[in-house]
Amino acid sequence: MGTIPMVFAAVVVACALASASALRPEVLAVRSSPTLARTLHLAQARRPYAPLIMSESAEAVPPTPMAASLGPIAWAQVGKYKFAVLAELSLIAACFRAIDALLTLPAFAIVPLFLFLSLRSRVFSPLVASRPVRSEQLGAATPIEVKRPSWTPPGIAFPFIWSTISILRAISSLLVWRGTGRKLFSLPLLVLVLHLAIGDTWNNITNVERRLGTSALGVFSVLASVYVAVGVYYRAVPLAGLLLAPSAVWISIASVLTWSIWSINTPRQPLFPRQGDGKASGLRLPLSQVFEK
Repeated sequence: MGTIPMVFAAVVVACALASASALRPEVLAVRSSPTLARTLHLAQARRPYAPLIMSESAEAVPPTPMAASLGPIAWAQVGKYKFAVLAELSLIAACFRAIDALLTLPAFAIVPLFLFLSLRSRVFSPLVASRPVRSEQLGAATPIEVKRPSWTPPGIAFPFIWSTISILRAISSLLVWRGTGRKLFSLPLLVLVLHLAIGDTWNNITNVERRLGTSALGVFSVLASVYVAVGVYYRAVPLAGLLLAPSAVWISIASVLTWSIWSINTPRQPLFPRQGDGKASGLRLPLSQVFEK
């Protein structure tokens, strides 16, 4: 598992290349060819989700950065995200500790437990972290007004991908549970819970508050936490780490996708939440919406 830092670095480089797409050679050609620029604009009208290549002719007006029209960084919102992660982690850890104190769960209960956590851990979060409603987005993975790279997987693929990952998480957690004394309150399992808590907070930022910039920055926390989880699982039970590895592969792809979406939607939203952006969501009582979608 010594290749994990190299993979993480590769994802960061891929995101950097995605954000530097404005420096491609074909863009330089557009600058000197107004006719080609008009052609590309017509093509963009037919393909609304393809990245738009703008001409830098005298008629073109560069977009004003969105951050310039907003207030300072909303550090209270950043603190809210950290609090949400710690609160969710603490609540689930307390439940694990209580269960261990009362009884040792039978092996057949571990897979359903972690399958539930993988799919619904957000009910323990003090933030609303509901998934996007595909029907409201015409089946797409993002709102219809958000431009996406041409290589974005179709929206219908996401439920199948996440269902497969959830099953692998549950099976790998069963192996770790068996290999660490049949206790829920153990370091490897809590590391996975931390990853889930970070992911739920990221869902709030992305799908509820719709802060594309903060989502692009925050996805690296999700990515780092899944790599740590894979490494810890592998050290506990090698097979468990291998079963959890596809989750890291998919989140690596999703990280590049998230960064690319932020990059091509201009004017780019700021990487940190800003005061006065009107996107903040409030806190709620954990477990208050167990049956939310």
